[in-house]
Amino acid sequence: MKPHLKPLVKQLLRSRQVGRFHPVPADTLHAPSRPYPNGWFCLAFSDEVRPGAVTTRPLAGAEVVLYRTAKGVLRAVRPQCPHLGAHLGVGGSVEGEDIVCPFHRFAFDPAGTCVRTGYDRPPPKASLAQYPVCEVNGSVYVWWHALGLPPRWEIPAFPMDDRQPYSHDTFDIAGHPQDVIENAFDWGHLPALHGLKGLDIEGAPVAGEQVSTVTATARGTMMRGLRQSYTLTVIGLATIAARTPLPRGAGNLYVMLHATATGPGRIQLRFGTKLELTGVPGVPDRIGRAAAMPVARLLSSVLQRVASVDTGADLLMWHHQEHVEQPKLARGDGPIGRYRQWAKQFYTEPTDGFVPSRPPRTEVSGAEE
Repeated sequence: MKPHLKPLVKQLLRSRQVGRFHPVPADTLHAPSRPYPNGWFCLAFSDEVRPGAVTTRPLAGAEVVLYRTAKGVLRAVRPQCPHLGAHLGVGGSVEGEDIVCPFHRFAFDPAGTCVRTGYDRPPPKASLAQYPVCEVNGSVYVWWHALGLPPRWEIPAFPMDDRQPYSHDTFDIAGHPQDVIENAFDWGHLPALHGLKGLDIEGAPVAGEQVSTVTATARGTMMRGLRQSYTLTVIGLATIAARTPLPRGAGNLYVMLHATATGPGRIQLRFGTKLELTGVPGVPDRIGRAAAMPVARLLSSVLQRVASVDTGADLLMWHHQEHVEQPKLARGDGPIGRYRQWAKQFYTEPTDGFVPSRPPRTEVSGAEE
């Protein structure tokens, strides 16, 4: 063999040699079977979008630019500047209350209107395409609808302290939001996968309502060794919010699970934990109240790591799961069939013969030039 061929041959052999086989993600093996659902979807936890920050996030096959002005006004816009199409999330900046395009320094106010250019000339009649956005329960939600219709319902707000952020992680996996939210009604997996014992659980979706509640008591939750009660609030096909009251009125543990469709067969899963304490056990009330927040932040970080192990088991399932349209349900599964009927209200297109398409833009104020 000629010497100059040896490196090429070795490279070929290395690239084609069979190593350990790993199961492939579900979106690699199976074509997407369902369209993107309509509703509010979390694109960030609140502390990820600070004043002056510009952040780009994927949503339903497109991108959304999130930013917060100096006064704290939160906005979600289409990335492209209406001038010549520059991406506002790539070098764009917030100056006071305006977001400024990096290409020609066209500036847009919170209403999306172009208020100045980089040429010291009158601005054109141009505006940004905005998405409806809201901030609830320490989370930033953006509304998406297949037909571009405006929001039809609101996200319930929990009585939590917004000064304290979540400890959180984000994972990019194969999957669909409907399968993630189904976890709240898949009661059979709780003892089988997570080892919960003495489970007493009830609740089912109500037709026509966008928010559902499940209440449960079990042993083997994050409060190991204790029988704990918790409440799950299911918000559309986007969020499972869990609240666990601490013993003796010491506070509450909140766990948020957000599923957001990013592309056909792909989701970003945001998982956050927050412990809110009314005081510190064994410490005088005045000192305990002052120390409650820093102690709670430290413990939230620890609990996030603990909870990630249990949630990781679910991630493993979702990442390789094929959606079964007509499952062979067994006694003890929970109200999965009722949940799937309820989930149909969040779709505009039928699931049969689904072909993924780019979502339409949602205009909130003004029109592009």
